Amino acid sequence: MTAAPRISRRSLLAGGLGATALTALTGCGGRSSSPATTLNVWGGVPAESGPADLIAAFEEAHPEYTVNYTRFINDDRGNLKLDTALQGGVDIDVYITYPMESLALRSGSGMGLDLTDRVAAEPGFEPFLETEAPRAFWQDGRITALATARSPRFILLNTAHLEAAGLEVPSEWTVEEFVAMSRELTTDGRYGCYSLPDLPRIELGPNYWYTDSGDSNFSHPVFLEHMQLSRSLIDESVLFPWTEVLARHLEVFQQNGFVAEEFSLWATEPFSLRYLQDPEEYPHDFTVAAAPMPTVGPDSWNSGPFGDFLMINSKSTKQDLAWEFIRFYIKEGPPYLAPGGRIPTLENVEDETVLTGLLGEDADDWFDVDSFRRVLFEDETELYVDTNLTAYPEIDLAYQQQRDLCLIGERSPQAAIDSVDSQAQAAIDRFGKES
Repeated sequence: MTAAPRISRRSLLAGGLGATALTALTGCGGRSSSPATTLNVWGGVPAESGPADLIAAFEEAHPEYTVNYTRFINDDRGNLKLDTALQGGVDIDVYITYPMESLALRSGSGMGLDLTDRVAAEPGFEPFLETEAPRAFWQDGRITALATARSPRFILLNTAHLEAAGLEVPSEWTVEEFVAMSRELTTDGRYGCYSLPDLPRIELGPNYWYTDSGDSNFSHPVFLEHMQLSRSLIDESVLFPWTEVLARHLEVFQQNGFVAEEFSLWATEPFSLRYLQDPEEYPHDFTVAAAPMPTVGPDSWNSGPFGDFLMINSKSTKQDLAWEFIRFYIKEGPPYLAPGGRIPTLENVEDETVLTGLLGEDADDWFDVDSFRRVLFEDETELYVDTNLTAYPEIDLAYQQQRDLCLIGERSPQAAIDSVDSQAQAAIDRFGKES
């Protein structure tokens, strides 16, 4: 079996599918327009999981304005829809970017307004001006996007499976201990975990695809180690089979397998918690605990990012209104956004308020609340924002293609990593190194 080739959004936008989608979105091809008092916002979170309440609060505070919210699915197809709309002149004023490859594409294509002066003039926004530990995306010394959420990664554990195996929720652990627990939790018909934590990110932190000089870093031994260990654990039936991941589109819908108890451990981010407090849509009868990401040494990174990048469309004719909405979103929005799994970047809301929003009113029915309080708010975590996005979409595509081929057994780990390394270096050479 071979993985189907993936097509980049860039190639689609340049070709027929991009033109077809563009025609559908723009009608006659010209820029659509709405009244000067109406703001059009696109985001990936369902409206009922926070955005609708935030918008209602904004409109109450500013009754002279109206906000229209359009939800797009944060997957390849949904991001293509947004990219096509932005390039085709659809009336979008504010939008949220999630994947780093999309951030690279949109900022690099001039789709994001320069926010630097507005950020510098805004009281309380000083953390966005930091460059050593950035919480904004900088391009050529200017800010084009603001990270509005902290997304620490953690391990979710099915407590019923732990109890049956006589295991306890770890408060700290290594990758070796994570693998050992995954093996202990593996049974006939159930896998120990969905996937291996991102070992290269945990060890290397920001900009891990690039060396200090800006070249490809995939020759670093941790990339091969990660691929080899993942492949061997799939062969042992400890990790969920990648053929099933691809066939069922589980990279986007991992919660389905966890709720169905197909695996016991799941490395994820806070947005996933909304599925686990919704027994009608995602029926289950077990509680869930949280453990920190396993470490590879004393200087390990969490592997979770600052994310949910707010951007203003550079073509918007309502940039001042768009900025007013962004100010409200960042300063007043966190309590409304917590049900969608959003922890504010600026930490401007009490931890318990955010925790209640994340876990819901019936938290004790579904969660080991103390474990989430410890992992999300009490543990020290090193989050990242990548600042070097040279050829990022091309490198991301190459990595995903070779990873898929390796994890379904069509290519050896060494051959897969060698191919990624050569493709990444070629892409970097074409685009010009950023060091």
